[in-house]
Amino acid sequence: GQGGGYGQGGGYGQGGGYGHGGPHQQSVPQWMTPHGHHGRGLPSVEHKATDLRRMGALGAAAKGAPKPSLPSRPGTAAGKAPPTAPPTLQPKRDGGNATEVPKKDEKVGGIQNVVVTPLSHWECSTLRAADALNARKNHVTSRSNGDISYIYLEDMEQMGEGSSNSFDDFAAQFYPAIRKAGLIIDVRRNSGGNIDTWILERLRRVAWMFNTERSGPGDTTMQYAFMGKVAVLVDEMTSSDAEIFAAGIQRLGLGKVIGMRSWGGAVGYSSNPELALVDGSGFTIPSFGPYAGDRWMIEQQGVVPDIVVENPPVAAFNGHDAQLDAAIDHLLKEIAEVKGGEVIPAKPKYPDWSFDREVCKSGGDGSKRSRDVRALVMGTTKVDAEEVVA
Repeated sequence: GQGGGYGQGGGYGQGGGYGHGGPHQQSVPQWMTPHGHHGRGLPSVEHKATDLRRMGALGAAAKGAPKPSLPSRPGTAAGKAPPTAPPTLQPKRDGGNATEVPKKDEKVGGIQNVVVTPLSHWECSTLRAADALNARKNHVTSRSNGDISYIYLEDMEQMGEGSSNSFDDFAAQFYPAIRKAGLIIDVRRNSGGNIDTWILERLRRVAWMFNTERSGPGDTTMQYAFMGKVAVLVDEMTSSDAEIFAAGIQRLGLGKVIGMRSWGGAVGYSSNPELALVDGSGFTIPSFGPYAGDRWMIEQQGVVPDIVVENPPVAAFNGHDAQLDAAIDHLLKEIAEVKGGEVIPAKPKYPDWSFDREVCKSGGDGSKRSRDVRALVMGTTKVDAEEVVA
């Protein structure tokens, strides 16, 4: 990518960091997303939180709180507010339409006067999606006591429509969880893309050695190697590159796939200029398909989960997620069997590598054996020659 990194700006995504403004994470069925199709990424969780706070003024009314009655005043009927001056309208700072800006201490009938900004259907859908994502993350954290982290990918696009960028999505969710004991990667209703190799490559990294400074914890070599347990969630709408990713998890032995058999479409195509028609339309021709060993993979058969779990429609509508709970149960069991497998080992005892100038002059390397050889040669102490030679 541009800037020497995975994406623009020299980092994992734009701006030189693990993503551009945070992930646009989402973990709800796609029919709850704007326009009902894949690839419409969500704003960052931080932005969603800001939007949710902005909606705080609507909270009481939205939850059906009783409307406070207005105290009666002289000259007014009970429960009716006295007439007030017309609201003061001031232009928005961004140059938009005028907005009512009440004074801080202005009250109507003893109740603080606030400005309510109506939200569009798209904005409300986005907030509901963000709320569902955070609910799932919190559910996983609560049930696992913080030992398991949850990642959701709505597609496998490098740079999709809207704010969809699954490179950033994965990096922003994966690297903060690098030392967790377990990881759930949710690709349900994922429409695919082409970054399966990029994700599998990171999950395959092995901590075969450790490096440390004199103070602080050590780190792994290979860098950013995840040492915990992995589970992947799939369903009937997991398709294309998301299926290839799930199949890779199985064949490479990186973890278990949980859920329902996937969609079954992994034959790809390449768009070339000669496939465009003169009226501006075009067509595609199936170009390549995956196979392993002596059989074709995925197409018209999907990926069969290692652990089959169905989400009943009524239960799912009421907020239950049997597949997610099955993944948590599976990982908790695996973590208990290898307790501490994700922890970087403690440093060994520091050796004595002190320097001895006289030993070096006599050709030694500064070790105890070299010091004994020098002592034997110079006759300065009694040393067993056979022991030294050995």
